[in-house]
Amino acid sequence: MKEWINSLPIEVALLFMWIVGIVRTCLVYWAAALAAKGSARLHRIREAMERPLYRKARAFINRWGVIAVPLCFLTVGFQTAVIITTGFTRMPLRRWIPAMLIGTLMWAAIYTTIGFAILAALGLEPWMFPVALAFVVAGAVIISVVREKRIDRKGTAEDLNEAEAHPRALTQRD
Repeated sequence: MKEWINSLPIEVALLFMWIVGIVRTCLVYWAAALAAKGSARLHRIREAMERPLYRKARAFINRWGVIAVPLCFLTVGFQTAVIITTGFTRMPLRRWIPAMLIGTLMWAAIYTTIGFAILAALGLEPWMFPVALAFVVAGAVIISVVREKRIDRKGTAEDLNEAEAHPRALTQRD
């Protein structure tokens, strides 16, 4: 694939990467929109949307509005959370599509120029980047889950200690 991409004129490589970005982003948006539609029955999806990353994405979107969509393409990891959140909350398509097109074009330009230059400098094939990124994201997710479980356990232990220290406070009604 490296030879094929390298053999393309820069404009064609950029167009190819832009199309890849558009297709991927649309799939993520619509998967989230469909999940939101069916989530009334699926408690796990609602729970997932309350995780810190998605709360952060929702706050980012609420603060920046539609400009959050192209801005998220300048990040790694947070980008997918923002796109999922826009789909889950059903951002209007008349706003989302132009913002997505701008963001995916920025992503394609960065990936086609800087991204490929970094891969070439490291001696890696372009297909290795998503695989390496997937491992990094998986590692981050595992670390995040472990941290959340530790925080939950610590909070539960603190709640129990508080209940033991003031047993009557929990049973008295004012």
